Amino acid sequence: MTMNINATTGIIRLDRVVAEYDAWLDASLFPVPKMRVKVIQRRNDFAAFTNLRRCDRVTGQPDGTAGLGDTPDEALTDLLTRFVAEAREALPPDGFVESDFVWSAPEDF
Repeated sequence: MTMNINATTGIIRLDRVVAEYDAWLDASLFPVPKMRVKVIQRRNDFAAFTNLRRCDRVTGQPDGTAGLGDTPDEALTDLLTRFVAEAREALPPDGFVESDFVWSAPEDF
């Protein structure tokens, strides 16, 4: 679908959601059983996002992990690989607790 979107219409950009997934998480690494993943088509590529964000224990700020790719599958793979790798790198000796994560607003997913 091609649309001419510009500021005179009141819409400056459209992102098409091309896929949504339930990702079931490894209980030995994550304190929650699953998260949602959304893959969107952008102008020249695809991006994937989760509804679960890990917070830095020092700053308390949530991470901004996203996946990018030329296809939806590439974006999904990039996101999941980064999400798990970054979680393993930041894993505290006593493991993560639920308060180490924040959820996106339900209306965003």
